[in-house]
Amino acid sequence: MNGCVVVTGSAHGIGTSIAKAFLSTGARVLLADVNEHLLTATTSELKDVYGDLVFSVAADLSSPAGVEKVVAAAKQLPERVVCIVNNAADQTPGTTETTSVDMFQRTMFINVTAPFLLVQGLLDDLIATKGTVVNVGSLVGNQPIPGRVAYNTSKAAIAGLTRSLAVDLGHTGIRVNAVAPGHIMTDGEESWKAVYSDFQQSIFPTSYALGRVGHAEEVAAAVVFLASPAAHFISGITLPIDGGMSILCPETASFTAAAVARSLDG
Repeated sequence: MNGCVVVTGSAHGIGTSIAKAFLSTGARVLLADVNEHLLTATTSELKDVYGDLVFSVAADLSSPAGVEKVVAAAKQLPERVVCIVNNAADQTPGTTETTSVDMFQRTMFINVTAPFLLVQGLLDDLIATKGTVVNVGSLVGNQPIPGRVAYNTSKAAIAGLTRSLAVDLGHTGIRVNAVAPGHIMTDGEESWKAVYSDFQQSIFPTSYALGRVGHAEEVAAAVVFLASPAAHFISGITLPIDGGMSILCPETASFTAAAVARSLDG
């Protein structure tokens, strides 16, 4: 892929996998993340493989100043931006009772407002290159989970933002799409095992038509596809990357989970 790609939240997990996937196509990639220490390590690792295709900027996307920092770094790249991947997200938990105004607004800014401002700030590049935007949503945008009221709301809003931008910018040739991942082993199997118990790991796959959770590389492949010429007549969609979780009957998933639980109990 010719041109430069901006990937936010790219110091680890899905974001790093997306960056690697674009780098493997020959694109220059600007990694942006709030965690400067982790970003430095990831940038160094990728430079060892991809050399001068890799760029980075440390930025906190909870404020306009952070977005402006990413825009300024993107403007210094050797080529124009052909794709923005809005992957950075705040997942701070909180119920209706415990979520403060500041918590809610911070989550919404990072997850929704910052992506909008990033597109706005790099719009000249995207128009010139007839570029693409890929927003990273989540299955919780349609199937919210308890205790994540701000995060759930922000991911539903990302789907709406995707459609609105696609309609508003379509006449320029810019395409805007989103992906909605399900449960993903964002940092590999070992980190997954560190977070979830053996019992939880056995139950999770029962919610998926494919009978397993996903991998970060599978999300990355879908993002690169949506940004590629192969998807040149696709705009405004949110593509589920969830192994069929969003279409599996909840009753079936519940019965299967119960059967698994009984078998584990002996």
